[in-house]
Amino acid sequence: MKKILIAAAILLSTSSFATTNNDLNDKGNLKSLLGKVSSVQWKSAANYEKASVLVEEQKVDVYYNTNGDLIGTTRYQDFDKLPKNALKTITKNYTYPEYSLQECISFVDSSNEKTYYVSMVSENSYLVLAITEYGEVNVFANNKK
Repeated sequence: MKKILIAAAILLSTSSFATTNNDLNDKGNLKSLLGKVSSVQWKSAANYEKASVLVEEQKVDVYYNTNGDLIGTTRYQDFDKLPKNALKTITKNYTYPEYSLQECISFVDSSNEKTYYVSMVSENSYLVLAITEYGEVNVFANNKK
């Protein structure tokens, strides 16, 4: 459920950035985008299509708009590999045990810009933080329980 929330949030936030450049229309040609892939599974939704693949034993989700244009890719990210500035901000403002880390993913859009998304829960809320490549942290979503 949490990953679905993050994926939906990513798609909603990036749908205006989806490109229509035919060079990036990579649907069905995942090898040119990711290299050696295996275990490809496709899923369709109203506003996007998703290919879940394995790349070197790591799960990667590739999102396309309904025209087949690349929106971006997501993969799990180790929390301690986030930019240093982000780690400082998060560990200062969202401390354990008040907040518990749920999931950390990286999202690379069709322009090759990377954003990290970290989901955390507290007793009262489900929080998603968006983090730039430079370590700037913003609250992307804060859903009260």
